[in-house]
Amino acid sequence: MQDLIKSVVKDMMPPGLLRLLRPSPGPADAWGTVRYGAHGLVLPGNRRFEYRPCPADRSVCRQIFFLREYATDHLRRAREIASFYEACENPLIVDAGANIGAAAVWYALTYPKAKIVAIEPDISNFALLKKNAQAFPSITPLNAAIAARRGTLYLNDPGGGEWAFRTAEQPVEKGYAVEALTLEDVMPASGVTPFILKIDIEGAESDLFSRHCDALNMFPVVMIELHDWMLPGESNSRNFLQWHVEMKRDFVQVGENAVSISNSIALT
Repeated sequence: MQDLIKSVVKDMMPPGLLRLLRPSPGPADAWGTVRYGAHGLVLPGNRRFEYRPCPADRSVCRQIFFLREYATDHLRRAREIASFYEACENPLIVDAGANIGAAAVWYALTYPKAKIVAIEPDISNFALLKKNAQAFPSITPLNAAIAARRGTLYLNDPGGGEWAFRTAEQPVEKGYAVEALTLEDVMPASGVTPFILKIDIEGAESDLFSRHCDALNMFPVVMIELHDWMLPGESNSRNFLQWHVEMKRDFVQVGENAVSISNSIALT
């Protein structure tokens, strides 16, 4: 009951007051800090990151900008990952399930020479993603779903809020059609070196990893949220785990995300 009360109070409390009450922050990003402003987050260079006044958007911002859930500098192999990035002329980051663009913007600040492809199927999320990406020319937003095969899928709302829209092969009430693209479709044909593949696609990872795809293993770092907790009895993470074992990569669990790190990480 106490946890429920705390959650309700946090959702009702203004973000600025929440920040004042928050314990002192942990490790900071090299590019600076983020603070709450009147209409969203204030980023270095007085750039703005907008989000809706809803629990889902606030939680996304907290996880990515304040808790740094996509940072790799605390990993045992952090130096290898950093060296790989430094050795790349044009590193590529693919953000599959970009939501309103928080991870894409964090990546743009953290890895300024990287090209970032941010894929988001939901129209309302994509509108904010596109707006937040305007100050970052390195981010290319795509209004589509990532899938094992190109075609058409349907975006359905299971009632979990703005961060829980799910793709399916058949529509339900209030569902609508979205373009499905493969990883190969969204990757530039040449001129880039795959670096990080971030995946948070609400259970659609089962489909994404259902097809053998050489492009997946081209990324030295794959960061993925698995959704067995959300889809009990479906073995939703099985295809990813089988792929990971077959590729002989390191597996590290960091908060909500599984991190799959190539054991041949050096540039070839």
